[in-house]
Amino acid sequence: MARRSFYVIDIVEILVHWYAGRSQHELAASLGVDRKTIRK
Repeated sequence: MARRSFYVIDIVEILVHWYAGRSQHELAASLGVDRKTIRK
């Protein structure tokens, strides 16, 4: 399994959704990122 690299804009987008109160499932579905990665 390879590690995925992220750009800062991707991380910012994840944080914006997170602070908006969306769940990990919603974040994973909308951004195409695994839930475990979002949790990290």
